[in-house]
Amino acid sequence: MLPIKQLRSLTAHERYSLLHRFGEDFSDVMIKTVIPIVNDVKLRGDDAVREYTERFDGVRLDSIMADHGEIEDGVKNTPGELLDAFKAAKANIEEFHRRQLRQGYEYSRGDGTVLGVAYQPIDRAAVYVPGGKASYPSSILMGVIPAQIAGCKEITLITPPARDGGLGPVTGAMCAMLGVRNVVKSGGAQGIAAAGLGTESVPKADIIVGPGNVYVTAAKSYLFSLGAVQIDSMAGPSEVLIIADETADPEWVAWDFLSQAEHAEDAAALLVTTSPGLAEKVRNEILRDLDSKSGRHEIKKASVAANGVIIVAPTLEEAIDFSNHYGPEHMQLMIKDPMAYLGSIKNVGSLFLGHYSPVAVGDYYSGTNHILPTGGAARFSSGTSVDTFLRRTTYQMLTPEGLKKALDPVKTMSQYEGFGDKHGGSLEIRFKNS
Repeated sequence: MLPIKQLRSLTAHERYSLLHRFGEDFSDVMIKTVIPIVNDVKLRGDDAVREYTERFDGVRLDSIMADHGEIEDGVKNTPGELLDAFKAAKANIEEFHRRQLRQGYEYSRGDGTVLGVAYQPIDRAAVYVPGGKASYPSSILMGVIPAQIAGCKEITLITPPARDGGLGPVTGAMCAMLGVRNVVKSGGAQGIAAAGLGTESVPKADIIVGPGNVYVTAAKSYLFSLGAVQIDSMAGPSEVLIIADETADPEWVAWDFLSQAEHAEDAAALLVTTSPGLAEKVRNEILRDLDSKSGRHEIKKASVAANGVIIVAPTLEEAIDFSNHYGPEHMQLMIKDPMAYLGSIKNVGSLFLGHYSPVAVGDYYSGTNHILPTGGAARFSSGTSVDTFLRRTTYQMLTPEGLKKALDPVKTMSQYEGFGDKHGGSLEIRFKNS
């Protein structure tokens, strides 16, 4: 059920399958389901959103948007201990993300030319928070706080409704805590379409962030292809790659491995270790846990069976090189001196160093963001941050001297590309009488 493999003995097919695990092909879902839903929401607005919510969630909505009372009731109906935990996490997340604010820059050349970069917030942001098998109020903090720090003027939450058609109490409490007043009680493609296009009730967003199922991902992708919104990424199954040496506690490693597996049946957990003895002990701990049928047993079992693997690497350097090619969403480095290898590690969504840094602390509390690239996308993208909600604008102001200096190069290049008449001419005309 949980194989132990030698890194150097992996077949070309095994290595390819591990390293090229892109998100699933949702072209069939896109064509048959998502595009018709998006187009229907565009045509019929709120009525279409209500109908699809009733069809897919079994909930008939009187109002698509949560009212003020639903949000405030969440605070009353959430245990104080839970609220305190989220408040502490909120403070840590705010502290970490405030440090990400960017300052523009400007400089001058000797001919008087001024060039610079300015950063402005995207005006209207939407954050998707999944429902279904589990509720993730922590994702509200992770999506909303960076948008607020960036300075977004309007923030909308998109989330499936509770069974009674209302807003889940903890979701309401998070919105009250953060001051979010626009809450769309509809998930899936119809919720994404409502925020991406705007309806009678739902304000249009300029960016949508947050993970979801294949319908959510496909809808975000389709709206992006239309030029309707910016998106963060096309999120896939959650994943962790753990690198451990002989100093790691096998029970700790096993629990960290399983903490990722309990996310969903398609979640992926990998252990790469330099210790064959640790590999055996960790596997035994994992199998013992699955036999005990604790927690989300069936989900863990399915995930481990489908995607779990333990790999023994001859050296730590080879283990890290494998991770760099794998590009994991989360990576744990459970070795004797993890900081010594920090400069060698790249292509990771979020990195957890040492024996006392499990992924769960980043999921909830430490302050880093848990909305991260999956499926190897960490090789070319980053997790959600304040940057996600900022636009970068370049600017320039030239003097006559500066433009004169540019005249001949621009004429030469624009003529080569076939635009000499007006591209090059727009500079030349300014010196016509000089």
